[in-house]
Amino acid sequence: MKILLEIRKLQKKLNNSIVKNGLNSNKTREISLKVDELINEYYKSIEIRQYPITSIIGNCYEVSYRELKFITLDNNKFPSVQEWNKYAKQNCLLSATAIQYVNMLDWNYIRAKIIRELNTKIL
Repeated sequence: MKILLEIRKLQKKLNNSIVKNGLNSNKTREISLKVDELINEYYKSIEIRQYPITSIIGNCYEVSYRELKFITLDNNKFPSVQEWNKYAKQNCLLSATAIQYVNMLDWNYIRAKIIRELNTKIL
């Protein structure tokens, strides 16, 4: 619970900094990064990140993950982060960073997971 209190305090500081210094100021970015770190720390402490199937992020993730599997199979190649982000932007899908966040895995682990799920040899 301590981490949640810290996040709330920093969120207030962040809101004040946005009003006082602007959205793109160095001070605002610095506070925002601290909030992000604490949020990531919190989610790591609960060890699993689950979203209800009916949630927007859960739905977007499912659609994006299925499409990632489809293009991997279709191209016989798992896309690089840059390739996926370009494709995702053109098709209104989650970015590589968002997929990694929801999965709690880095891109190489997601690649291995998808290849294992497809049960095929992908380059």
